Amino acid sequence: MPSTNAITNITDIDELFARIEEYLTPEQVAFVRKAYELAAKAHAAQTRKSGEPYIIHPIGVVSILVGLQMDDKTLAAAFLHDVVEDTDYTVEDIENLFGPKIAQIVDGLTKISGGIFGDRASAQAENFKKLLLTMNDDIRVILIKIADRLHNMRTLQYCSEEKQIRKARETLEIYAPLAHRLGMNTIKWELEDLSFQALYPKVYDEIVHLVAERAPAREEYLAIVR
Repeated sequence: MPSTNAITNITDIDELFARIEEYLTPEQVAFVRKAYELAAKAHAAQTRKSGEPYIIHPIGVVSILVGLQMDDKTLAAAFLHDVVEDTDYTVEDIENLFGPKIAQIVDGLTKISGGIFGDRASAQAENFKKLLLTMNDDIRVILIKIADRLHNMRTLQYCSEEKQIRKARETLEIYAPLAHRLGMNTIKWELEDLSFQALYPKVYDEIVHLVAERAPAREEYLAIVR
């Protein structure tokens, strides 16, 4: 099974911006930092179920996208992706501050936020995958949403058991296949891994144990082959 750290998982904001500065221009970095500062201000009074400051979540989502070296608009929108849904800021505020493209992406993310189908996920998952790929004229909405789901799956243990099961099934039926279709295979594997862990914890632990137990023999065999 792939490691749950297979995709970038940076929580320190200075370290994250150091990574961003490696491939974006100073002007682009300043644009992304402006989005971070607004998100930090907007979410300042909010916390996650884990008790951590809410801004940890946007930072985690951006961290995943930085690992894919996404552009400045994607990173800025990712920092802002929950601002309209969870704070007093509006889409119009985002447009005034960051322009129409960022506002369009954030608006698209707001419209597809939260749980999707509940108990009817299986029957409608395929239709929803098609909908996601056709309803938005900017694929960055989908990329951010997949990164958002991955970060939420990494902290799934703080949700109720019922919510863990619902989110894990939704992830297997919608987000992992979407990641696969978009060529994001490492993310797909991690989404599947985390979902399997939530749905079948005993089997998952057994498999992890067996894989770890047989690792030395595999390494020895590979050394011989090399």
